[in-house]
Amino acid sequence: MDLVVVDDEPQDMSASTFLQVLRQSEAGRKAPVMVLSSKRSEDALLAAFELGAEDYLEKPCDPREFAARARAVLRRRSERTEHWGSSLNLAGIGIDPSQRRCEVEGRRVSLQPREFELLEILMRKDGRVLSRGYLLETVWGMASEADTRAVDVVVSRLRRKLGRRSARLIETVSKLGYCFRRDLGRPRR
Repeated sequence: MDLVVVDDEPQDMSASTFLQVLRQSEAGRKAPVMVLSSKRSEDALLAAFELGAEDYLEKPCDPREFAARARAVLRRRSERTEHWGSSLNLAGIGIDPSQRRCEVEGRRVSLQPREFELLEILMRKDGRVLSRGYLLETVWGMASEADTRAVDVVVSRLRRKLGRRSARLIETVSKLGYCFRRDLGRPRR
């Protein structure tokens, strides 16, 4: 699938329900998704991004803006696939982007698309503080000035899924952002 466009007002299913079903299918797990909505609420926006939407537009929208955003979603997806790609294992966490697979100390952990992408970028930039704005641009494809708590919400969910010991590896850097620190996972003596 090149791109899935979801209208938040379908006849028989909500956009959130559709995204949940889509993400459970093999083909839909990796498909880039744009959501069109006649109303923009913080809850709807966060729900769409948490379920892996790449972009969210209010209707009615200019067809040229829609086309430009669709091209940007496809370009970002292509760049991410080319740039990242290889498997990585740090401090007991292993990820394989080609299979969207995550293991923590040998235990498979099921991650939503945004959770996986966020973990991957944090691990690949181990030891570097990444601002919320940078993460919004890189993982969500949103403007870095966007007023949203999406990054914080996904980090919180990601930490829960990784487990208490591995969750410590994702450090909150006050007023700046987040940092993956593999050295925080080492037991103290």
